Parts: sequence; C-alpha cells; structure tokens
Amino acid sequence: MNNKKPMKDIFSTYYAADYCGVSFMTIKRWILAEKLEAHKTPGGHYRITKQNLQTFMLKNKMPIPEDDNIINKKILLVDDDDDLRKSLEKYLKRQHFEVATASDGYEACLLLNKFAPDIAIIDLVMPNMDGFRLCKLIKENSETRKLKLIVLTGYANEENIKRAYEYGVDKVLSKPVKVDNLLDFIYSMI
Repeated sequence: MNNKKPMKDIFSTYYAADYCGVSFMTIKRWILAEKLEAHKTPGGHYRITKQNLQTFMLKNKMPIPEDDNIINKKILLVDDDDDLRKSLEKYLKRQHFEVATASDGYEACLLLNKFAPDIAIIDLVMPNMDGFRLCKLIKENSETRKLKLIVLTGYANEENIKRAYEYGVDKVLSKPVKVDNLLDFIYSMI
C-alpha cells in the first residue's frame, strides 16, 4: 500500500485500489456500476468507508489484507432442523461470519447477551419456544431490540409473514432458501 493513510476509516479511490489490489479505475467502475457504495465529496472525488469496502470484498470473495483487523459480524442461527442448522453454519463461517447456533428459542435467549449477534436467523416453528415469541422477546428488550432479524420458515403463508413483520422481523424467507439469496439479505443488513 502507498504511504497515504486513510482518514479514520474513509478511503480515497487510490487507497481503496491499493487495499483491494486493483487499479483506481476498477474502483471507479465498481462505484459507477453501483456495485460498491461510495459518496462524492463537494470537489467531485469518491470516498468509500472501510466497512463498505470490506463488505464488498467479502461478498465478492476477495481477500482482506491479513494485517487488517476486520470486524467479523456475528450471526445467531436458530432452527430445530439439525441438518439445515449445521449446513448453514458451515456456509456462513466460510463467508467469514462468526456463528453461534441454537435449536430453539430458549437456547437462543441464553446466547443473546453472551454472544451479542448482529443478525439472527430464526425459524418460526420450533419446540419449546417458537420463533414468533423469540422475535417478540428480542424486540421488547432494550439490549437486543436493534438486532436485525431474518425469519427462515417452511410456513411462509400470508398470516405468518404478516405476524412476523408485526413482531419486528426485517425479512421473511421461505425454506428451502438459496444460500446466495440469504447472503445478499445479510450483506444488505450489515
């Protein structure tokens, strides 16, 4: 990288190019194609936040410089289907997320404060405590109310979808879900 350090966590196109290992014109093309989020200064220069650049890099499977301390986002995955939970956990970890899992709402409640996730992916129909009740508890608690919620359900009928949104869910997805679609929604929330 060049000697010019970014101000705080705001990168110029040149610094972003060095960071990514591409030309500054490539960075500008990504910005103009609206693939990379950036803002324009009054002088007409583009600036990119470090978080936006790193999110873009992870989404496009680009390596993050090893000497950088990227903040891994945390995802709590709550589903009583062991196979689905394990396969999604494995997939999300390969995408550089820190993942904790729970098989029902009670187990998830125990993990919420200890793990402090950024996003929770929750099944609606589970034993002991269902996803509706879990979502309601999360949104009623001042410590967790800002947590982003994605519901992943095999029961995505109109009534359940409406009820989920009433409980503060950010997105409802039907099972089986395409992992790329799920990943797109996760990236849009971080």
